[in-house]
Amino acid sequence: MDPFLIALTAFTTIQGMQNAGAEARLASRMAKEDAENAKLQGMERHNKRLDDLSVALSTNAAVTGFMNRDDRSIDAINRRLKRDASTDVARNAMNTLQAVAASNLQGAVARARGRNKQRAILLDGLSSGYTNHLRFKNVTPTDDA
Repeated sequence: MDPFLIALTAFTTIQGMQNAGAEARLASRMAKEDAENAKLQGMERHNKRLDDLSVALSTNAAVTGFMNRDDRSIDAINRRLKRDASTDVARNAMNTLQAVAASNLQGAVARARGRNKQRAILLDGLSSGYTNHLRFKNVTPTDDA
């Protein structure tokens, strides 16, 4: 078999495997960044919701002070605001965890696909090398003459 053909097959196989690995690493890194962004966005939503609650409670306290009396309806409104904020914060936490888990899963899938693609390229290179060996085996001149 021609040494050039062997070298070319080996080179393209190795190059293809390296490219598949690089693609998998890039996809995995992007998924990891998506997970980090989801965490940051979740923290921002959490902090904003608590800030909104604080503003509403402060406003109600100011209204109570301005009216110069303790009103049960304002207390009920404050309890409702706190309950709603608690529900929103818990929902946000679950959504954030779900987004992070989805991104982590996406990264794991990208790495697995990269490994599978590398194996496929290696097997393709080996099979085409073997096929070329069989194809050119009978046409190679021998010294038996």
